[in-house]
Amino acid sequence: MKYTLNIVLLIVMVISCKNQSNSKLNQPKVKTDLTLVQKTELKTTPQTQSIPELWHTMVFEKRGCLGSGQYYKLPKRNIPTLVFSETEWGNFSNNDKGELTEFLITKFSDTTTTKVHTCPFFATTNGEMAVYALQHILKKNWYDFSEFKKYKAMGYKSATEQPQIWLQNILKNEADRTILVALFKKELKE
Repeated sequence: MKYTLNIVLLIVMVISCKNQSNSKLNQPKVKTDLTLVQKTELKTTPQTQSIPELWHTMVFEKRGCLGSGQYYKLPKRNIPTLVFSETEWGNFSNNDKGELTEFLITKFSDTTTTKVHTCPFFATTNGEMAVYALQHILKKNWYDFSEFKKYKAMGYKSATEQPQIWLQNILKNEADRTILVALFKKELKE
């Protein structure tokens, strides 16, 4: 019985980091004694929600693991394939790029913890998540700007010396954050 419980706990832990990319996928059944916990369907985000409402749903109500999908790559690997459903991400990202950019930039200084994490590291901050979303919308990663290229070359050293922490520190520093805001606004115009 103890062995079975350990296996169930391990499975639950693995599943918590696994992507749920399709909103029609159901949560897994977990067997506890003779009772089965029924599958529950993920909520879909109606297209009538505002940008702030969509954002709140995606980063504070959903749980997810970015698994390096926070960075824009070619061929394109969308954030929704790792955290959000295609519908949720589409409803959000299909808004006007200018409006999205302005909205997301207002989040940069927000250090509130979201329900999204970067595996194998930490939960994202609201500001950090805004940068990741903006990277996909504008197709430019924060470390690809010449002002921040030194970070790209540094590489991972430890859990506290890696891109997520570097970005969080940039966002906490008003001067660096101001530079990042200006660079993303410039990227929007190009």
